[in-house]
Parts: sequence; structure tokens; C-alpha cells
Amino acid sequence: MLSTVFLLATLAASAAADGYSCARNTLINPPQDLSKPYYYPETWRENMEPPQYAPNQKCNWKINVPQGMYATVIFYKKTKYEIGIQCAYPGKDLEYINDYEQSPYIFTSPQFQVDLKVGDKPGAFSFKVVWSKYPPGSAMNIELDGIHSISGVASSFYTTYTAINQVMIVGFSVPDVDTNLLRQSAIYDGDSVNAKFLGNLFDALEGQIVSTGNKLTIYTFGLENQVDNTLFMGLDTKAAGDIEQYTGLNCPVDRTRGCSIILHSYFYATAEARISRQPDYLMLPDSFPYNATLKIYGETLQDSSLFAAVNKSNYQTMFPMKVTNSLKIYHLDHDIVSIDVTNNADEAKWSTVYDGRNIKVQSMDYGRTSFYQDTMETFTTEPNTQMYFKFNVKYFDVNGPTSLAIKVYNNAKIVYSETYTATNLPTPYNVRVYGDKMDINYQTFGNYTQGFEVNIVTTKNDIPSNDPTNAPSAISTVVGTFTKGTTLKYESTTKAGIRQFSVFSVLIFALLFIL
Repeated sequence: MLSTVFLLATLAASAAADGYSCARNTLINPPQDLSKPYYYPETWRENMEPPQYAPNQKCNWKINVPQGMYATVIFYKKTKYEIGIQCAYPGKDLEYINDYEQSPYIFTSPQFQVDLKVGDKPGAFSFKVVWSKYPPGSAMNIELDGIHSISGVASSFYTTYTAINQVMIVGFSVPDVDTNLLRQSAIYDGDSVNAKFLGNLFDALEGQIVSTGNKLTIYTFGLENQVDNTLFMGLDTKAAGDIEQYTGLNCPVDRTRGCSIILHSYFYATAEARISRQPDYLMLPDSFPYNATLKIYGETLQDSSLFAAVNKSNYQTMFPMKVTNSLKIYHLDHDIVSIDVTNNADEAKWSTVYDGRNIKVQSMDYGRTSFYQDTMETFTTEPNTQMYFKFNVKYFDVNGPTSLAIKVYNNAKIVYSETYTATNLPTPYNVRVYGDKMDINYQTFGNYTQGFEVNIVTTKNDIPSNDPTNAPSAISTVVGTFTKGTTLKYESTTKAGIRQFSVFSVLIFALLFIL
């Protein structure tokens, strides 16, 4: 009798040492009581170490998720990077499960899979599944116009985009938190969470996700409690133009970690979007490819929103650059470009001019009606150096007492001073002034305007040149009503069209105003 007991104990110890063996194929349904999770192995719990599995086995779990529900799964994997342990989202291919990484996965209906195919190397693996019903929540319905993009953050809303054509979702990086948190989201191919699963915001980091029809829905499963960055941006596919790969970039809060716009366009056009209420200061790249053009846009990809076009022949004169507007879009047609970006003007040396530098100065919300257009800029030469400041006022929007003051100094003395207002409009001509410092001050005194633009070229020699921007001047006044919109934890990048008048029309208006 004792020998029999000893033999059974020895066999049990041997089995434990060899690890568990799983059934080849298992189908799992949610329990009637959703408060009861499914554990594998059945006797394991999350406060335990994951148990060892037996070598040389193949197992598959198909786990059903009924409509109106989702499943939250945590995998506990301790191996030597065993590639045969994988999972699959509904309708997707199997993907690798990381070792020692326990951020939850969210799976939607109708079914997901867990796959284990291991060789003779030891390892441990277990997982826990919790089914839940979608919580009640408000719907946020967003109409896309085929031109503009509308961004969003994690929220309790069920966000549905409706496009004229198809909906494109651009995902944004999250440098201050674990990227795997983005798995706690889902993108659906329709107007509800019962539509087909397209992917999640983790998938969108690699490139845009596009609906098959004209509607797409996003839900973020409580992610608003962990991430407060812009996470996604929706647009009509028509608004993306020729972009084949479209991503979004958030820079880290700790700017000592650095931040770069990196575009790989060897095979097709790519773009990266930045959304921020601060300007981007771009620093001079180390080099620039011969056959590439970097186009920088504000708010939309239309030609009227083009901020700058950078190529091999002009890139050394274009930086540092200050890019305004809430939505900045960086588009590259060929090759690869990497540009460091900061929110610190001093770090970028934005205010120091050099021989041959081209500078574009715009208000923050240039081109759209806004109360936040006040701007002050000062540009200086290197010590004991004078240059010609050649400038023109390309655009000047006036509402009430709005003014644009420009001053140039030489050896601390004012050598040029002009203040433009509704009754003293800029001329369409270039102005050249010799000095070592230039001030630009645009003040709206609390009024809404569409901002201003001044273009500058600094040179050591007074050589006649074309307009700094090779574009005609346009000066406007705006008179009318304004309705201020409000949103809840939501960023809209809708842009009003710029209303411009010819110089002749403005002069007639000014004369009538005086009379």
C-alpha cells in the first residue's frame, strides 16, 4: 500500500515538473454570471506565478464574445521569448504575445483566439478572461467635410465619424505612457460597437485605419483615466490626398528626451501630423535628400494652407522655422527626412538671424477666426553685426483697433517704425532696412481676427531680390459677426476660409471709411 502511494506521489511530482498539458482545441463561451472570470489553467489565479507548460505541444483556444460585449484579457507569459504563444483579434492574423508584459488586451465580438505551439524549451503561460457588457454612454457624432481633420482624445463617448467617402483614422504616439495601453481601444467599421472590428489605436501607430463604408466608430474603454494626449484624428479619405502612410506625433513632456519628425517615403508619400496649441520650432536637419520635397501645411492639405515647401536647394535658408496653427501636417513625397522639433524658441535659435535666412512670421491661428492671434517677435543679428531686413506684410486682418507694429533698430536706435491699422494699411511693396534688430507686434485688443503674416529675408548685402515668399501681397479687413463654438474634451481643427481683398479694393474701402 505504501509503495502505491509513493508511486502516485512520484508521478504527480514528475507531471508538475514537466508542466501542464493543454487540450488541442478548446471552445470557450462566457459564463452566465459575468462576474466570474475564465482562468487557464483552471486552478491558477492572478496572484500566483504562471505555471510551467509541458514541452512539445500545440493548443488553441477559441473564445466567443457575443454582440454587446467585449472581453478583457491579461496574459502572463514567462519564457525565453517563445514565439509560438500568440493571440488573434477577430478576423485578424495571429500576433506575438510579449514576455513579462501584462497590459490588458480588449477583444470584441464575435471571437478571438489564443494559440500555443511550443518546442522543447521550458516556459510558463497562463491567462485570464473577463467578459463585460458595453457601458451606457453618450454618442459623439462627427461629420467630415472632405477637407478638414477632427481630432479626439480618450473619453467615455462612443465617437462616430461620418464621411462623404470613407473615414480615415490617424493614430498618435503616446511617449509619456506605455504604448501597450493603446490596446485598450477598438475601431469599428460602422456606426456602432456591433460593427466589424477594424483594429485599435495600437495598430494605428503603424499607419492609418480606413473604413469600408462612410462611417467608423471608436471607443476607448476607460483610457481617459490613463492618457490625456490627442490619440486619434479622423478625416475623409479625400482629405488625405496622395498620402499612403499617415501617422500622428506627440512629443514627450520631458523635452530633454528629444522629439523628431521622421518621414520614410522611399516607396510612397507619407505624412505626420502634430496637434498642439503651441508652435513647432523646427531645427536645421543635418542633410536633405536631392529628390524630395517636404511640404508643411496648417490645418488642411490644400494648397491655400501650405506653410512652406522645403527641398535640397533651399533647406539651409529655411531653418530654424516656427510652424503655427493647431494642426501641423508634414508631408514628404520621396526618400527620408528627419527634423528635430521643440517647443522652445531659444533652443531652436529662432530669434537669431543669419545671411540669407528666410523667415515666415504668422499668428498662432493664422487663416481662421480666433481670439488668440496676439503675437510678439524679436529678431536680432549676431553681436556687432548689421544686416538688411527685407520684409513685406503678406496678410493683415483688422477688426476694431487691431494693429501691427514693426520696428527696426541699429545700435539701439530706431531706424524704422510703422504701425498699421484699419486707417493705415500696409503697402504691397517690400521694405528694406539696415539694422541689427527687428520687432513685430500684432495686437487685437481682445477682438477676433484671422491673424497676420509677415515674410522676411535677412542679407548682408542690399542685392535686389524677389518677394520673400514669391507670392503677391494680400491685405484684408474683416467686418462681420462671429459665433464661438464649444466642445467637451475634444479638439476641432476646422478652418475658416481666408477672405482676402485686392489692394485696390482695400484702398476703396479705406476711402469710404474715411469719408
